[in-house]
Amino acid sequence: MNIKNLILPNYSIGIDAYKNIEEICINYGKKAVIIGGEKSISVSKDSILKNLNKIKINGILHYGREASYENVDILKNKKEVKEADIIFAVGGGKSIDTSKTLSETINKPLFAFPTLASNCASATSLSVMYNQDGSFKDLFHQNKPPIHTFINSDIILNSPERYFIAGIGDAASKQYETEFSIRNENLDYNNFLGYQIIKNCSNDIIKNAVQSLNDFRNKKSSDILERIILHIIYTTGLTSVTMKDDYHISLAHAMYNGLTKIKSIAENLFHGEMVAYGILLLLTLDNKFEDRDKVFDFNKSLGLPTSIKDIGIKDINLDNKELNLALDGAMSAKDLNISPYKIDKNMIFKAIIDLEDYNNSKR
Repeated sequence: MNIKNLILPNYSIGIDAYKNIEEICINYGKKAVIIGGEKSISVSKDSILKNLNKIKINGILHYGREASYENVDILKNKKEVKEADIIFAVGGGKSIDTSKTLSETINKPLFAFPTLASNCASATSLSVMYNQDGSFKDLFHQNKPPIHTFINSDIILNSPERYFIAGIGDAASKQYETEFSIRNENLDYNNFLGYQIIKNCSNDIIKNAVQSLNDFRNKKSSDILERIILHIIYTTGLTSVTMKDDYHISLAHAMYNGLTKIKSIAENLFHGEMVAYGILLLLTLDNKFEDRDKVFDFNKSLGLPTSIKDIGIKDINLDNKELNLALDGAMSAKDLNISPYKIDKNMIFKAIIDLEDYNNSKR
C-alpha cells in the first residue's frame, strides 16, 4: 500500500507528571511490567505505584547493563514480561532503548518514564544498540515511539548533575548536525517538518542552559528548567521521529560511535559528553568558525569536552592505535551517509588537529 504514517510521541511534564498514568495507560491493559536499572527503579517505583489503582504491576525487572540484543532475549522469556499487557520503561537511554526493542519484538505497548534528562531515547522510535562490551553495534527501528512519556521533573532534579549536563551537550548538537546533513537535500514534508522543529533548538539551549543548570543545582522546578529538559528529551525526539536518520545525525554522532570502540572511553564518558566534543569537530571541519567559537565557549561554561585530550586521547597522531580505532569507527558508521561533501579519515584527523590548535590558542 502507498501510505505514509507519522506517529508522534506525547508527554506529561512536571512534579505531578505521574498523576495521570492510569488515565493515559488504562486503555492499553491492566497488567504492567516495570523494566529499568537498579537506581532508576529505586527513585521512581514508589511514585509510580502510588498513582496506580486499576493497573497492577506483575513484575519489576532489571534491563541488564547494556542495551543489547542479548538482554532483550533474556527479558522476552521472563514470565513477568509474557504475562504483562504493557511495558513501563524506566530509566536512562540504555534502559529505555532496551525496553523499546523488547516492545517492538514482542508487540506490546510501551510507556516511558525517564529518570534522567540525558538524551531523547524516551521519545524516539529507534534504539541505539550495543555489544555486551559497551561498543556500538547498530540502530534498531521501531514502528512507533513510546505511546506516552512521563517526565517527572522532581525525579530529574534529583538525578546526578553530570547526566543533565551531558544531555544538554547531546541536544545542542542536533541543530548543527541537521543543518549540515540536509544542506544539499530536497526535503519531503516529514523531513521539512523535522527541520522546522530543530532549526533553532541549539540556539535556544545555548541561551537558556546556564540558567537551567542553576535551577537544577538549586532543586528549583522552573519553566526554564522544563524547557531545557524538553529540548533534551522531546524536541530532539520529535526530530528523530520525523526525519530520516541520515538527516539529523552526522560527524558528532559518528565520532561518538568511533570513540565507544575504545573501552576506557566507553566506560568513563557519557554519550552527550562525546557528542559535545564531536559537534566542535564538525563545525571546525566545515569551517563554521563563528558557530564553533560560540559552542566552544558554551561547552567550557558547562564543563563539557572541547579537546580530544578531554576525551582521553593524549597522543594525537595517526600512529596511535586508539585514535585510529576511533577514526575507523567513525568512518564505518552510517552517520556520514548523507553529507554535502565527502568526508574522509584525513579530513577528520585534520579537524582534530585544528581544534587542538584552537584549544591551545584559548589558554
